[in-house]
Amino acid sequence: MATRLEITHGLIAERDRLPTSADTLSVTRPSTGSKTRSKGVLFLVVGSAVPGPRAREATALVAETIRHEYYYDESAGVPVCLEKAIKAADRRLRSSREGAGLPPGSLGVAAAVVRNNELYLATLGPAEAYLVRAARLLMPDRGGAAGLPADDARAIGVWRGELNVGDGLLLVSRNLTETVGTEELKSAVLTLHPQAAVDHLHHLFVAAGGAGSDAVIAVEAKEQSSRLPARATAPVGAAYADLPGSVPAPVGGAVGAAMLGMRDGLDGLRDRFWGAMPRRQARATEITALHSRAETRRRAAMGVLALVVVVLVAGLVLALVPRGNDVTTPRQIAGSDSALAAALDATDRADNLLASDPTTALGLYREAWAEIGDASATGLSAPALAELQARVTSGLDKLYGVTNPKIERLASLGPGMDPTDLVEGPLDGAIFLDRASGDVYRANLKNGKVPRIVKPGQKVSGGKTIGTPVQLANTEHEVIIVDDKARPFRWRPSNSAGKGTLTKVTLRGRSGFEPDHGDVEAYDAGGSSLYRLYVAEPSLNQIMRYTQTFDGSGFDAPTGLLASQASEVADFDQLYLDFDAYALFDNTLRRYKYGKYDGNFTLADLPDDADLRPGHRYTLVDGSGRDGTLGRAYLYDAEHGRIVGFDKADGSYLGQWAPAGEGTEMDGVRGMYVIDGGLNKKGNKRKNDTLVWVTPDAIYRATLAMG
Repeated sequence: MATRLEITHGLIAERDRLPTSADTLSVTRPSTGSKTRSKGVLFLVVGSAVPGPRAREATALVAETIRHEYYYDESAGVPVCLEKAIKAADRRLRSSREGAGLPPGSLGVAAAVVRNNELYLATLGPAEAYLVRAARLLMPDRGGAAGLPADDARAIGVWRGELNVGDGLLLVSRNLTETVGTEELKSAVLTLHPQAAVDHLHHLFVAAGGAGSDAVIAVEAKEQSSRLPARATAPVGAAYADLPGSVPAPVGGAVGAAMLGMRDGLDGLRDRFWGAMPRRQARATEITALHSRAETRRRAAMGVLALVVVVLVAGLVLALVPRGNDVTTPRQIAGSDSALAAALDATDRADNLLASDPTTALGLYREAWAEIGDASATGLSAPALAELQARVTSGLDKLYGVTNPKIERLASLGPGMDPTDLVEGPLDGAIFLDRASGDVYRANLKNGKVPRIVKPGQKVSGGKTIGTPVQLANTEHEVIIVDDKARPFRWRPSNSAGKGTLTKVTLRGRSGFEPDHGDVEAYDAGGSSLYRLYVAEPSLNQIMRYTQTFDGSGFDAPTGLLASQASEVADFDQLYLDFDAYALFDNTLRRYKYGKYDGNFTLADLPDDADLRPGHRYTLVDGSGRDGTLGRAYLYDAEHGRIVGFDKADGSYLGQWAPAGEGTEMDGVRGMYVIDGGLNKKGNKRKNDTLVWVTPDAIYRATLAMG
């Protein structure tokens, strides 16, 4: 059976880092036990051979992408997920403004995953990993690839081994190693606590005149200590005083006296034996005084009595004194019963009032939820508690407008795919980008076939070729594909089987978008075949608007959508265009009306944030009602695997949709789009919209019915 390890680490605080260093350090310990067992603890050092604020932003981008992609990916084991996460960070770096102008291979990555007794290491570029074992400094990963940014085709080796008790691990920038020396690295890890070790190494680095990359993380593996306190040793004479329910000191003294009496009796028998032996010369017989024999008998009697008392007291202690957790059991049971009874009463009353008085029922359900929490805190895990919790959850979901839609699986994806940017394509097709290969696929929603329609390096008219596709945007008749050189292309289908034509989009006065451009969206404002492109441009602090020429052959020079430049454009996660412009930003949705930020539009707080589903993490947005009337905005909450609906007029909450029970169809949604249900015949109410989304496994569809 493997020894359970206790992992401790140390790293340089941000305030102690050199201003010339652009490195980023990251340590991620999952908050849940299941995540710890499946993914382990991730240690990251991302170093830069070049200084500067742009390089610091690049290392931070790489570290965050690796961390997010590694824990997000559940499709394979640790080595595959770690390699995919590093490649995803490389692709994002090359397509972002942070990576613009960085020399190839200038960023180094040292990543370590510790899962139970397993150790996984991957190193690239000017970053190294050392294992300290048995007073020796080892470099397990000797095949480190070139640094980032690099080529997608190169392989990333992940070394796998075991981490034993007493082992140490160092993730360090090559610049610090060359300045301080490997002997100092080994000495620090062997003799100092991890935090003291990194402080000492950084001090040596500064004292030696080091500058630039200075990242270092030290990790130590120790045997996990027992939760029970060790029993202290004590002299034999004091042993009974250390035990619960022990006999008083006088009884212990009587036991000693009994032992002495028994010894004296044996001595007397020995003397009588030798006295009976024949001897050549008679000698005077030794006579024990009468009072000495009486004292011996008295001591023996007291000893026997003391033994009887000890056995009796020990039996009473074992039978009557509670042990371990049993001390608080009566109080816990009483508290559990009280909380369970209160929760049951509140739930029964709420069930009766659910239809007639929903406001009162809501208060009672929330009261029951709190009582269930109190009962759980006492350690109660009865089936009745689980059944009651299910009743309360069902009642609250009805009041919160939570719907479990019927989910239809439209197409299955091949193994190893990493889908993103799902858009609605012409001829009833769903088009998405595979980040793993750079290919673009079109799923036929009628027969479930998923053929490839565009691949990196594919030729287009005019003898040119497309680079690696990185973004998609949809229009009514064609799909816009942006490659890694920020150039837009258009793909038009020729049939429903996936055949089509790919041409370069002409932008008047420019070859493409800015190298650091963000999200790209297309919008048809008038229902004609002409449309506009909207591009988030962080370097310009602006959303640039490209208007299609009258003949549809290209686009005029861009103009700014925003009335004034806005620095938050760099942090936009996604754009959504209809009559107004919306931006998914800082875990909420902003609206820009007539080019200005609309402070009157604010997403409402979620009703279940305080009980059933605390917190949220919005990552995707789409909507219906692009004419600006009676529209809805739908956001994907990756924290709880659900779709949340809001009114586009004022941001008020409408409802939410999630799979029933333990369904996982909405776990890890990578892209989605909404099929507008339109208005009823009277034009005063919106019909149900339809949502199509993609996960790493499949493409799904569901009707978002309003309760």
